[in-house]
Amino acid sequence: MRAWWKLPKSLIPVLVMFGLVACAVTGSPPRDLLAKDDHAALAAWYTKEAASLRWKVEEMRLMREMYEAPSYQPAPKESKAELIAHCQRFIEFYSKAAEEAESMAQAYRGIGEHKHERDR
Repeated sequence: MRAWWKLPKSLIPVLVMFGLVACAVTGSPPRDLLAKDDHAALAAWYTKEAASLRWKVEEMRLMREMYEAPSYQPAPKESKAELIAHCQRFIEFYSKAAEEAESMAQAYRGIGEHKHERDR
C-alpha cells in the first residue's frame, strides 16, 4: 500500500482540483437572513457568492493554462486534452453559477428597494 506522500507528482494537481470542487459547492444563504426577510443582506450575500465563484473561474483558468503549457507532462493515464477540457467545464459551471448569484443579488436589491418605497 502506498503512503499518501509517495503519490506521483502528476496526481497532486488532480487531487487539488477535486479539493477545490468539493469546497466550491455553493451553499444557500443563511437561514437567519431568510427568516428576517433581510433583502439588503441577502443581496450582499449573493454578491459575495458571485465574487467567490468568479475567483474560482480564475483559478480554473490558471490551472488550464498550466495544463496547456508545453512543459507540463501529464501522468501516463492522463491526457492534456482531458485535463484542459475538465478545467473548461468547471470554468463554464462557475461562470454560470456566478451569473445566477449576481442575478439573485440584483433581484434582492430590487425587492428591497420596492419594499423600502412601499413602506414610506
